[in-house]
Amino acid sequence: MKELYVFCEGPTEQGFCKQVLEAHLLQLHCCIRTIKIAHSRRHGIIDRGGIGKYETLRFDIQSTIKSRKRHPGVFFTAMIDLYGLPGDFPGKSNHVRNPQNPRPFCEALEQAFADDIGDARFMPHLQLHEFETLLYADPDAFSVSFDDCDQAIAGLKIIVAEFPDVERINDGQTTAPSKRIIGLLPA
Repeated sequence: MKELYVFCEGPTEQGFCKQVLEAHLLQLHCCIRTIKIAHSRRHGIIDRGGIGKYETLRFDIQSTIKSRKRHPGVFFTAMIDLYGLPGDFPGKSNHVRNPQNPRPFCEALEQAFADDIGDARFMPHLQLHEFETLLYADPDAFSVSFDDCDQAIAGLKIIVAEFPDVERINDGQTTAPSKRIIGLLPA
């Protein structure tokens, strides 16, 4: 059986891997293992979740890959939001993000990330915006987890209609996809 290790930015991404991807990958004879990204190391203690300095993330990924070097059926990826990447992230200073067409910037950083890690088994994934953007793909699905949310779902559909695709929903501090969801569906 093959294994896929996913370096996740946080618990939301880990949940997606376990609740959505795992069943699909098991049918393909592949198990998924998630690792919350190390964002800092102090006095031998590793803090996980989110991204601090790139070098800490790089060390974490390369150490995990190295520890699985003798296992040919093991692959690695990352599920990280493009928004908020540290300034020292590979390729970030060499490329400019065009807000009207951000995909080339994202793809360039994915390639620089893969090149920097330097192992063909590592195939990074950067979300154009935060992971929660994917939740806009089917706003009606919120009714599974929330009662009496028809008005909130209608609000989410209005937001979706304002953009050419869900990944272009504004990623500002107050208008990020997660902030908009929380505004309509408070916990």
